[in-house]
Amino acid sequence: MNNILIITSGNVNKIADFEREGVTLASFNDISYTTDDMKLTLPSGADVKDFKIIYFRMVGKSLEIATLVADYAKQNGIQIVDEMYETTHLLPISLGKALEMRRLNEKGIRIPKTLFGDFSKLSFPYIVKSTSGQKAREVWMVKTQEELDELKKKFEKNKFYFAQELVPNARRIRVLVVGDKAVGAIVRHTKWNQDHTKETLNPIPEDIAKLAVDSAKAVSLNISGIDILVNSETNEMYIIEANAAPSWKLINKYCGISVEDEIIKYLQTKI
Repeated sequence: MNNILIITSGNVNKIADFEREGVTLASFNDISYTTDDMKLTLPSGADVKDFKIIYFRMVGKSLEIATLVADYAKQNGIQIVDEMYETTHLLPISLGKALEMRRLNEKGIRIPKTLFGDFSKLSFPYIVKSTSGQKAREVWMVKTQEELDELKKKFEKNKFYFAQELVPNARRIRVLVVGDKAVGAIVRHTKWNQDHTKETLNPIPEDIAKLAVDSAKAVSLNISGIDILVNSETNEMYIIEANAAPSWKLINKYCGISVEDEIIKYLQTKI
């Protein structure tokens, strides 16, 4: 078993003075994660959970991946220095896309194959996203290595990016979950499938409602917008987002409900 992992934000060279036997140095940028095996690995292939202790030398702008590492270490009983990282999340889960995807995957919720760090285990074409993108902004389809290389030139240093397999011919379902209930659902096209069919799911099919509620629970959200992709050929369903601050204007408009009323009723049950 490896002994000590020292990990920092940015260039690993700035912690070079720590280099000695039994010590592994890494940057948060070196961490890779794939939903295939749910491991966090270094470029050497070493699993983060194989270390006895992890020292966060500097988190800096790497809050997203630091949250993922801290959660992974906690689950596997690995001590972190400073101790505060063991007892608090560095980011709320609603802002930590890496942690959100991992939570869903751990709970057996189907998501598109997802990679953080090294994208090479995905076959083209696939989707690249910024974890801070909203409303389909900062989402790209890449079809070749050349396109990926050009896209990476546009990546901002203070943002985190991940890749997901492309779900073919997908339609997107937005389900609004309040407590243990799916209160409304609508179907819309995706950025890659320009079929402009619009549909209100009323009543919401039981399998879709259950998937949405289970997904909200998996990431500990009581009120959320769950986005489901449905493969139009196989009807397989994938969760692509559990949004803690969803817009429900269209749910109100097309589902004949008041989400505000549903939320108030739910909150009253908690008093």
